[in-house]
Amino acid sequence: MANMDTMVLGFIGAGNMNGAILRGVLRQKRTEPERVWLSNRHPEKLDPFAAEGVHTTTDNAQVAAHSDLIILGVKPQMFPDVLPELAGITAGKCVVSIAAGISSESLRSALPGALVVRAMPNTPLMVGVGATAVARAEGVPEDLFQTVVALFSAAGEVAVIEERQMDDIINVNGSSPAWFFRMADVMVRRAVSVGIDAQTALTLTAKTMEGAARLLLESGKSPEELCRQVCSPGGTTLASLSAFDDRDFDGLMLDAMERCTKRSKELGR
Repeated sequence: MANMDTMVLGFIGAGNMNGAILRGVLRQKRTEPERVWLSNRHPEKLDPFAAEGVHTTTDNAQVAAHSDLIILGVKPQMFPDVLPELAGITAGKCVVSIAAGISSESLRSALPGALVVRAMPNTPLMVGVGATAVARAEGVPEDLFQTVVALFSAAGEVAVIEERQMDDIINVNGSSPAWFFRMADVMVRRAVSVGIDAQTALTLTAKTMEGAARLLLESGKSPEELCRQVCSPGGTTLASLSAFDDRDFDGLMLDAMERCTKRSKELGR
């Protein structure tokens, strides 16, 4: 594996995702702060990282010039402005894009000679339990690719997929945390409306989600089997799930996933 200890890491953008990846790397001691460069348009977002010893700047090109491995953590809509700043500086360097919809081919075209890898992380990286999909990368040495995998592993689980699956994987791990948050919001608001303390409702809801996730990962049972296990004949859970059937919950979820994929493809045009 390319040695992360001897590489200089560059982060373009100090938003939630890049911040979470960087904090994970530092927390796991995969590198030292002095071997990291970070840029952002708004200097105030850089202050917490500068306080930890990270090199900070508002100049994206400066980050690219100093770094061996660069994580592009800006929105897809900003790529037309950001990529020209980096062209000519990134040849021979690894550039990791975490943007939806932007293909490796278009990135290689905009950044001649760069070794491009695409990844789709999610916001639970912020608490060290992220789920990141990394696409197999054309022309990237295996040891360097494994370094990219290790980078995201510092803040959660990583799965390696084919690039053609990237537009569809976003609705499995990228956008989907918002669906769970939306569901939790409804549950808490309903509890509060009948007099239950908001913090109590939030804690019970979140811990139930956490427990359900652990059952999915550790029980060896399918989601369908676990759903049946919660249901007693004529009981409350079956009564509640009848609303899911009446409102075509499965159809709603599939529609949400299709719209997610469609938007990812639109962003890449």
